[in-house]
Amino acid sequence: MNTTGPRKARRLAAAVAIMAAALTPTTQTAHADDEPAGALLVCAGTVAASYSPGLIFAPKVTSVTSRAVVGCPLSTDSRFTSATFGGDSAGTLSCLLGPASGTLTFHWGDGKGKGKASPHHGDTTSTASIRSLAAVRPNGNIVTVSRGTITDGAFKGASVVTEVTLLASHQAACLTPQGLTSASGPTTVIITRV
Repeated sequence: MNTTGPRKARRLAAAVAIMAAALTPTTQTAHADDEPAGALLVCAGTVAASYSPGLIFAPKVTSVTSRAVVGCPLSTDSRFTSATFGGDSAGTLSCLLGPASGTLTFHWGDGKGKGKASPHHGDTTSTASIRSLAAVRPNGNIVTVSRGTITDGAFKGASVVTEVTLLASHQAACLTPQGLTSASGPTTVIITRV
């Protein structure tokens, strides 16, 4: 019996619930375009990250480069149903804990290899400034929830929340001089207009 689909659906539903709670605004603001508050996109996929220098158990300033591919089953615009994204961030990190901040750049598509621009949003890329809200490393896995704002391109002004679980398949690398230099795993992205 194949349970991969139901597991992914449950993981996505749980991530959406957690991130929706993180996105609940304390005050409602009006927008000139009068778009309703709520999710514009909900996406899920996989991400890979590399660390320089590698993560060890002692915290140190570390640069992180990430790349991801996601599908967006919930989208208010059919021309934004998939994305590749990546970015650079930095922070004082270890194999156990530590937040980071940086930028992400999204390249949107319609899931059919067509990166059409939406007349409503006017672009097929988005740039976001993000900061970790929570970053823990249980059992060598790196679980990070980050929040930020789309600063340029499609969905400018919208809020973005990412949840990333980087599975450390080589946890023993944290004990080596070079440390843990890469990890990969599932990711979710929620973009909302608040």
